[in-house]
Amino acid sequence: MIVVRNSGFDFDMIVYAESMQYSAHNIYYLKEFIFWYALRYFYLIFNNEIVVFLMMDMIWIFLLYRTSINLSKRSLIKNNFSLGLIVILSTSFPLFFGYENIYRQLFATIFSLYSYSLLHTSYKKSILFFCISVFMHNISILLIPIFLINKIFRFKLYFRILLSLLVCIVFLMLFDYASKFKSPDSITGSDMSLIYLFLFLSVFIMYLIRFKFRFLDLYRKTPSLIIILILMSGLLLLKYNMISERLGMMFLVFLIFDLYMYSNTIRKYSNRLVFRLFLLLVFSVPILLFSSSRMFFI
Repeated sequence: MIVVRNSGFDFDMIVYAESMQYSAHNIYYLKEFIFWYALRYFYLIFNNEIVVFLMMDMIWIFLLYRTSINLSKRSLIKNNFSLGLIVILSTSFPLFFGYENIYRQLFATIFSLYSYSLLHTSYKKSILFFCISVFMHNISILLIPIFLINKIFRFKLYFRILLSLLVCIVFLMLFDYASKFKSPDSITGSDMSLIYLFLFLSVFIMYLIRFKFRFLDLYRKTPSLIIILILMSGLLLLKYNMISERLGMMFLVFLIFDLYMYSNTIRKYSNRLVFRLFLLLVFSVPILLFSSSRMFFI
């Protein structure tokens, strides 16, 4: 991480570094004020862009650590600290590209994931951190159905499924309405949205077979998966490629969390270890396919 920070800034990171010295308070900054004003606040203290980014890195790393602790509390395995979750997530390509470039989205993802990990232990605190994530990156609001299907007050699973599906439909209808006033997203680089959709669909088919086509078991074990498929498919059909690609990266983090949580139900240590190594390979190795990432390993 220190190597990444000292190797210079690219793309979005240049914008973030420059914005530390801004004093503007227009709608662009106000709608995601927590992230932008945090950058300015740290810059006022340290007056150094690299130090600011390193301090911000410490925040999301700490929250990732706390997320793993929250997951450990729900584990059926005694004395199980979910260190593997930290390893898999921090080396996965959604988070790696986040702290390499897509920084604002990284923070929104980590704060919303921490909120997700609190759903069953501290509901009010979970809502607070989700609101923080929305004001770091407004795209986080599209994660609401994933939260609803997992927990909404004391409602039963059937109601949660119905409500989350309804919210998905409302979101897609709003995007469909907005599409009448916009041109389709132009692809300026490699579009990963279809690859993400293929990955989600593959996991869905595999787990549907694993649970013998029992949809309720699928909802209980990987609650985010079907919601992810619906939103990703809908956004791609409406030609929101850029949004679906950004969301796809966030969705992957939630899917990893759900799959790792599922691994805690595997009682045989060897099987659990193989499953987690598989997660590590699937979500970490792809970063080596990109030249911007390989340079940090040479």
